Amino acid sequence: MRWPMFADSTARLNPTEGHILAGVQIDEHRFLARVKSPQLFQIAPDPRDTEDKRKLAASKDAQDLREIRLKVQRLFEGAKAKNVGAQADYVISLHNGQPGITPTIILYSEAPLETALDPQMSVGTVLIPYGVKLVAIDGETQLAARYEAANRMPETKDSAVAVYICKGLGNAWARQAFHDLNVLGVRPNAAVSIGMDARDPLTRLTSDLEARVPFFEGRISRTRRQLRASDPEVTTISALRGACVTFVHGIGGTKYGARPVPLPAGREAAVLEAAVEWWRGVTGLIGDALENRDDTVASAPAVLSALGAMGHPLLAADGPDQRRRGLNAQLAKLEAVDWARGRQWEGIAGKFTPKGAFTVGGSKETAHAIFGALNDETSAPYARIRSSTT
Repeated sequence: MRWPMFADSTARLNPTEGHILAGVQIDEHRFLARVKSPQLFQIAPDPRDTEDKRKLAASKDAQDLREIRLKVQRLFEGAKAKNVGAQADYVISLHNGQPGITPTIILYSEAPLETALDPQMSVGTVLIPYGVKLVAIDGETQLAARYEAANRMPETKDSAVAVYICKGLGNAWARQAFHDLNVLGVRPNAAVSIGMDARDPLTRLTSDLEARVPFFEGRISRTRRQLRASDPEVTTISALRGACVTFVHGIGGTKYGARPVPLPAGREAAVLEAAVEWWRGVTGLIGDALENRDDTVASAPAVLSALGAMGHPLLAADGPDQRRRGLNAQLAKLEAVDWARGRQWEGIAGKFTPKGAFTVGGSKETAHAIFGALNDETSAPYARIRSSTT
């Protein structure tokens, strides 16, 4: 395909006047371009520099950029500041060949920017004059992370980055764009996020467990945050993952929630084998209760987390014989449990509503108490949930 107009019009942009980026113009105010990191760093400084008092005092550019950022961005504080390191890890992992994708960085220029385009296809170039600095109104954490990644691994600067340049629009537009991009988007629920994640070790463990435990195979919902009465599945991927987390880290693993969770280095295969053995035993023993979601508490996420923690001691077993003995001992504790949604669970797993329905609390609120009632033979709750007369 020949683009003579593109070739002619490119010549009208003088490369001695600034950075020329190739791409596609969406309209007169928006241009989608591809840049290498070194060029990105030239046109979009590290936004964290505008919050560094020493750099601010030494740089008029940083002071000017800070004025714009205060109008259209938020500062690097709290979770935003913490996310830079994780994003840098992600950029490095992509450079090292891991699958994944980074979102487009949206850069903002209040001033118009000159373009040269093929009038039929809008393919062409945009000129960022030397000295003009752009602010990220979306993807700012990724921009900072690319600086961080380049400091740790200079080779990441070879990566190409997609940037969306918004130009010739006022600060009021940029503020509204920041709001719309950050507030109006609908985040997927935890089940969908976990079900799509192939990188997190505990999510991989959960998927492998589902495939190898017949009771779970094909019966785990990857789209529901919580199951409806009419759903045929026995639990959700997020609830089963929570049970896998506590199997690996004990009942204290409930603190992780849906965050990435480490596996013991070099023990992935051994952990999976022990988890499969444990959950085959559990589902073989109380499968009927797990299936009866309406009348029992067994499949509630908090209970599954407690059940996962019940199997945690198997990881410390010295060989298959000791693990088998530990498995049998832990399963024996579950044999007499009354899983019905009754008074025996009140104050342990949840509470009754004014209408008389029993609701199980969240894992962080109740899993520890449930675990104690299932596991601690010396406690009063241990005997209480095994009484069929309460």
